Amino acid sequence: MIIYNTTFHVSDEVEKMFLDFIQIQYLPHATADGTMKCPILSRVMGSAHDGGTSYALQMQADSVKELQRWCLSTGKILSERISTHFGSSVVGFNTMMDVIHPK
Repeated sequence: MIIYNTTFHVSDEVEKMFLDFIQIQYLPHATADGTMKCPILSRVMGSAHDGGTSYALQMQADSVKELQRWCLSTGKILSERISTHFGSSVVGFNTMMDVIHPK
């Protein structure tokens, strides 16, 4: 199993809009085809001291191949939507992790 984590840094001015967008638009689209599963959205603790708040969004995929396919299609569309909606008020980076335990 592969965990795909995206950490977003969100400016205070757009925080509520960002959270609404993630929950109402992003997550339903991200999981619609069944490739990405078990989404978890978390606030990064202690991140609010630098003029915004960071959030981590984790989802699971069965394989690297499926995740890469998702990233080139759905993931690309969603990334473009965030950029269009929020510009530089939301920045993010992705991390791909291979689950060691439990397998």
